[in-house]
Amino acid sequence: MAMSETIGVSVCVFTYNYEKYLSQALDSVISQKTNFPIEIIIGDDCSKDGTQKIAAEYYKKHPDLFVLSFNEKNIGGTRNWVNSMKKCRGKYIALLDGDDYFTDDLKLQKQYDLLESNDKYVLCFHSVEERYDDAPEKNKIIEFEKEAYSLADFMQKGWFIRTGSTFFKNNIIPFEPPEWVYDYPYRYDTILHVFLCMHGDAFNIKEVMSVWRKHSKGMSLALMKNRILDFQQQISLANKLDEYTGFKYSKETGSFIAMAYTELFLMISKARAWFSYFGPFLKTLFRMNYFMLIKRVKGFLWK
Repeated sequence: MAMSETIGVSVCVFTYNYEKYLSQALDSVISQKTNFPIEIIIGDDCSKDGTQKIAAEYYKKHPDLFVLSFNEKNIGGTRNWVNSMKKCRGKYIALLDGDDYFTDDLKLQKQYDLLESNDKYVLCFHSVEERYDDAPEKNKIIEFEKEAYSLADFMQKGWFIRTGSTFFKNNIIPFEPPEWVYDYPYRYDTILHVFLCMHGDAFNIKEVMSVWRKHSKGMSLALMKNRILDFQQQISLANKLDEYTGFKYSKETGSFIAMAYTELFLMISKARAWFSYFGPFLKTLFRMNYFMLIKRVKGFLWK
């Protein structure tokens, strides 16, 4: 790529011990058909396997296409995301976890054209295939009902956009995010969408254009403590984002928190862990959404 060419899209590929999957992810980006130049930033958080070696091999083959961002020590997912995105020179940024991949070779072009044609939108996403390598019977398509989403929607729904579908205007989010961001490791995608939609809406392209890979693991009491802490962190972050947005969306935030407590109630009940986690369980009884609970129970009974 000549120095005079303007980069249309910077694709940030985040990696940590993705030796098994990285080639598929990178090949899916290289195969994109666009009428603008792209660059691929590989942000690796000090992988211990062969991830960096694979990335270096791709860089050697395509030195004008790749930018390697290797952390000398493990800094965590959030800092890796922030540091990698700081290196993006494109007008737009697309995100991809190194164990996922694009499935439509026009994905970047479609998202680019959408944002170029409508200044109302700062963020674009799409449907994805959720794929379980070790349990293919669980594979499904993740779709979203609306075409346009506002900041209020994100405050009410929390995280729902998969990383590999995220595409947004560069130079909108804070170059140096607030320090509280780092109190929520691995949740920068949720925060990022709020940062962006404070400046415009998000558009949903109702096409499947990437795979979101998941790994099937059974729930056990050994994992419950971490899952409860995860819900508590979701609730804490929701309150922090409510404060950050000036409490303009407290109603939506309250709805999200009630939904989180409902999910926590169902998780503890499914594991029959009422007495092991009596404190968190008791709290759900006062904070959850009983209408949602009834709907979920009816859905289960009528299957």
